[in-house]
Amino acid sequence: MSNVKIKRNVSLASLSTFHIGGKTELFRLVKTPEDLIRTIEWAKEQKIPFRVFAGGSNIVFPDEGLKGLLIRFHGGSLKVSKNKIIADAGVPLMKVIGTAIRHGLRGLETLSGIPGTVGGATVGNAGAYGHSISEAVRRVEVWDGKKRKWIANKACKFAYRESALKHESLFVLRVELRFKKGDRKELQKKSKEIVSIREKKYKPGIKCPGSFFKNVVASEVPRSVMKKINRAKIIGGKIPTGYLLEEVGAKGMKFGGIRIPDFHGNLFENTGKATAKDVKTLADILRKKVKAKFGITLEEEVRYF
Repeated sequence: MSNVKIKRNVSLASLSTFHIGGKTELFRLVKTPEDLIRTIEWAKEQKIPFRVFAGGSNIVFPDEGLKGLLIRFHGGSLKVSKNKIIADAGVPLMKVIGTAIRHGLRGLETLSGIPGTVGGATVGNAGAYGHSISEAVRRVEVWDGKKRKWIANKACKFAYRESALKHESLFVLRVELRFKKGDRKELQKKSKEIVSIREKKYKPGIKCPGSFFKNVVASEVPRSVMKKINRAKIIGGKIPTGYLLEEVGAKGMKFGGIRIPDFHGNLFENTGKATAKDVKTLADILRKKVKAKFGITLEEEVRYF
């Protein structure tokens, strides 16, 4: 590692789609599982505290910056074999989806347009339009700080925007995905339609982390609360948080440098000089409003780093 350059005082805002955050004391980009492991082992040897992230599309970095080493796992390779793809965790999700479609492999096309990496998407069980990446995940390769091992889908304990990988001290290295055969042209058409829909909601270049709060699983909501919900708004067993936020007047709200656009209640947009404090304050205001009106406590989908 002595011949590897570690960057200093790198802007955190430049590393996320939200464009928020101070500076990280030390920074290194890694592109392979082996390089990730080497870098972490080096940090441990040097007794330097470290954090690891991937695409930066679902993160709110702190205004005060970060001490120690920030490692970004972004890049890598993937291999296709019959109805299977094994991808390094840092490979962009859209690259994996595009590869699957070109090979006539069906299963991830509804996730088209979701930013970030396949590893990050797996950890957070990303999904869209009634489907989640966990449906295609067969197993995940992780490193526990001593050895590499594969974890089966079931052991990952996937749930709505959740997995055990979020809460265990494991580093995701690779993901094995299994697909069903599909018609390449039909898959391409579906993917383009999904991307078109997403771009109307998340305009290209918008400084945001995607949907801010998780949608609400209707089956987990008490009957007394469901009486307050317009059942026509429920989609795929989920109460759209955008609907709940619109009902409490979120559209058009502003706090500091954060604005809620008038076309989507669950989207936090950085208008130029937003801070993490602005984000947390507005999130708290909206959470209290939804709690007061519906009795539902919203959970962030984004991750405060």
